[in-house]
Amino acid sequence: MIRSRQEIEAQAEDLYRRLERAVRYRLLMARQELTERAQHGAFARMMDGIHRRQQKLDEQRFRLEKAERQLLERCHRRSENVSAAIRHYDARRRLAAVRQRLEAQVANLAAATNTRLLESRGALDRRTASLEALSPVAILNRGYALVFDAKGRLVKDAARLKAGDELSARLARGRVRARVTATESSKPGSGGTALE
Repeated sequence: MIRSRQEIEAQAEDLYRRLERAVRYRLLMARQELTERAQHGAFARMMDGIHRRQQKLDEQRFRLEKAERQLLERCHRRSENVSAAIRHYDARRRLAAVRQRLEAQVANLAAATNTRLLESRGALDRRTASLEALSPVAILNRGYALVFDAKGRLVKDAARLKAGDELSARLARGRVRARVTATESSKPGSGGTALE
């Protein structure tokens, strides 16, 4: 028996709608799982660990800068003392050689300090980027939303809602409010909740 073109198109349209509902359901489940993981205590502990490491890095950078200043001051004082001694013996050539060595040492120290600071800054930037990638706000920036009921509880199951319930959704920028007009089963392949 040969089916008509309209029957084939209707069947294809039905298959497309079922596939679309299934994909939406899968995305909703993945979003909820991601939200639950983001609210898990391990995430907070990880954030604390990153903050502690960032604070430690700042302290190390401060100590390094302080040590650099102190070393430069010592080198400067030593240079002045050597210059005074050499002037006393009227040995200008020795003074010039000592100054060159001191300047080379100061330049080497400055270069090493600058390299260390650049490495520390790079490590801080990498940790900051990792932290931002795990942030719940970054997840919202990708187009997801957190949906809450009228009491402010996170909505995870459409079956717990009924027509007329008020909802609010947190987006990457701002919030929206909605009212449920109808709900459907949360079985895979079925639709979700209708809002107005």
